[in-house]
Amino acid sequence: MQDAYQDNTYQNEYYPAPEPKKGMSGWLIALIVVLVLIAVCCLCLCLVVVLAGPSVGNTFSTIIEQIMTGTPMP
Repeated sequence: MQDAYQDNTYQNEYYPAPEPKKGMSGWLIALIVVLVLIAVCCLCLCLVVVLAGPSVGNTFSTIIEQIMTGTPMP
């Protein structure tokens, strides 16, 4: 008995080439880029707040102290 996988019946038939795989669409790539940019901006803002926080706090404290000493209490 001849093995089914060795049969020459399908050997000469034409099989169409598989369709090329489609990449991601343009809007999906743009969405990913925008989300990454937003995340990077948020991280940079947090880093700036952490690094500059004490100096900004001291500046506002000085301004508030000067306002309170400059205005007479009723």
